[in-house]
Amino acid sequence: MTMVQAERPPIDETSLRELVETLRSRAERLESLDKLVSALKQEAEHHYQLADSLKHGLELVQQIVEEREAFFSLSLDMLCIATTSGYFHKINRAFERTLGYTQEELLSRSFLEFVHPEDLEKTKQEVDKLRMGIDTISFDNRYQHKDGGYRWLNWTTPAPIPGSNFLYAVARDVTEQRLRDERTLYLASHDDLTGLANRWRFNEELKASFARLKRHSNRQFAVLVLDLDQFKPINDTYGHQAGDIVLRTIGERLNAIKRETDVLCRLGGDEFALLAPDADAGEAGMIAERMRKEIILPISIGETDVIVDVSIGIAMAKEHSGDTNDLLKLADDAMYQAKRGKENSVLCNQADVNTD
Repeated sequence: MTMVQAERPPIDETSLRELVETLRSRAERLESLDKLVSALKQEAEHHYQLADSLKHGLELVQQIVEEREAFFSLSLDMLCIATTSGYFHKINRAFERTLGYTQEELLSRSFLEFVHPEDLEKTKQEVDKLRMGIDTISFDNRYQHKDGGYRWLNWTTPAPIPGSNFLYAVARDVTEQRLRDERTLYLASHDDLTGLANRWRFNEELKASFARLKRHSNRQFAVLVLDLDQFKPINDTYGHQAGDIVLRTIGERLNAIKRETDVLCRLGGDEFALLAPDADAGEAGMIAERMRKEIILPISIGETDVIVDVSIGIAMAKEHSGDTNDLLKLADDAMYQAKRGKENSVLCNQADVNTD
């Protein structure tokens, strides 16, 4: 028996085109999906890289923060963040070590409360300058220590950036340096034995007095030069230590009776001088008599009392100008005239300086 194969129905041309278009459309969609998947993979890879970079960045930031905190806390310098309104925002341990307060005590009060009363106004002015954008460079003021004393601090503070009220300041304790400087200045201007002004300081005060004369022609002042009598025998008999006792005692006595505005100095040896501002000749003479009464009082050297006398010369400075050396020479000459005129007594010779 013969099998007859069934014939396939013919494919419609239109249906074929539709099939082809359908396949083409699906192929295009698949291609688009492949591109999208590829793009998503790339984007995912980018995000992975970004996340890794961000993680690394955060670790770096954390390291920087830790290093900054270590630097802030371990620094020997006093580091702080403060506000222009007058409060500490953050301080390091050096503040505690220097001022004796805890961080809580320092942060709870305005920093102006710690400033010495004599430095308060200039400190406020410095803060005002910072508000105006002017840097603070090497500004000194005194801060109170918890024990009640004061420490000198030297500040360097850049002005805050525009729109900010935070101050980033560095301070150093310069108390010892200030004390050394003050001691050096004191030694440069004072006699080591008596503590009185020395010749250099006296000359500077004389120059200032002459400068005032130029500005105020109605002003005057007196210069008194004193030279001890019978001082050499004390040195020869009792020794130089006894002589030093005499000089110190006389310096203390004269310093106790001088006027507040007077400048008393030891010129050297057994010679002293006094600058008496606004004193006329009569007042200068009375000052000289008061000084002599103090000088001739007995001075105890161990179990022995000694007595010295003094010769005093006075020179008056008037008018508009003068010269310190000339005035001192006139007073010195007057003193020697007094010494020659009558032994162991005061004869105050007066000389006027009227140079123009």
